[in-house]
Amino acid sequence: MKESLLSHIASNFISEYENVANSSIAYLLNNYTAARIALKKVIRADHIPTYYVTELSTKSNGRPDVTGLDEDGNKTVIIEGKFWANLTSNQPNNYIKELSTEGALLFLAPEKRVVSLKQDISKRLSGENNKVIVYSWLNFINLIEQENNKENNNYLASDLLQLKELCLKLDSEGMPPLSWSDLDPMNGRLSYQFPDVIDECNKHLRTWNEASFKGLKATGDKYGYGFYFRSFGIVCRVYFSSYEWCTKASQTPIWLNLYREEIENFDSIINKLKYFDSDNTYREIKHVAYGIQLKPGMDRELVVDHIVKTVKRVLTTANA
Repeated sequence: MKESLLSHIASNFISEYENVANSSIAYLLNNYTAARIALKKVIRADHIPTYYVTELSTKSNGRPDVTGLDEDGNKTVIIEGKFWANLTSNQPNNYIKELSTEGALLFLAPEKRVVSLKQDISKRLSGENNKVIVYSWLNFINLIEQENNKENNNYLASDLLQLKELCLKLDSEGMPPLSWSDLDPMNGRLSYQFPDVIDECNKHLRTWNEASFKGLKATGDKYGYGFYFRSFGIVCRVYFSSYEWCTKASQTPIWLNLYREEIENFDSIINKLKYFDSDNTYREIKHVAYGIQLKPGMDRELVVDHIVKTVKRVLTTANA
């Protein structure tokens, strides 16, 4: 991807360059009608402000990224730009307190984080709230582009191209600011023990009559570690994946894949697994992925036992 001037400046001279994306949103909303029309569509509002400020402090409810103020100074729109950073203690509950009666709180996030962010917000709210909307950065920019195509403002088109390239860079390369909890040694202990857990699962599954390991082996990559085997004539993989852990809505580190090229009745298996557990079943291009949920309080022995039993149950269900 060719680096734009905005993404170059942001990544080379600004330490917290997520702020650049948020400031850019405020700039677009202050200067272009097309941007405000797109925002009205996203938050489903009849009227929105024409004036937006960044980092507007509150007395006790934090400092939202972008705040839209109406003519009377009421906060009718708050926009929080998220890439991979965690929710703060004020989000979303305290931000909602700052909104006017008809106000809306919009979270902009990478497409791969939208589902999991919705879940995190819902947990904090103990359910859904019609004031809160979670939307993709790129979808929002694309919506502004669609509106701009009706008038073809070259300045806005250039601004959107710059912002889109910055968002793509942050999406692919962005790393959340480290917190003390991130640096807790227990996180490292879990990370190095998960491959050992996978190896123990390997040993247990080798005693299962429906599993064959001939010609297949354990492999690792930069996102995790796992092993391949064949069951019911299908090549499968059980693995620990940090990538799936942070991008899939299931939010689990342990996954089971069934590879499509080995499956004649792929649609049938998908339907069975969706019926079995739709929340943790994902249809991918080359495989079906199943997220194996772990529970707090499980020790190593329980984790291994749970993974092995779940793998057997899922594969037996899929091939019933």
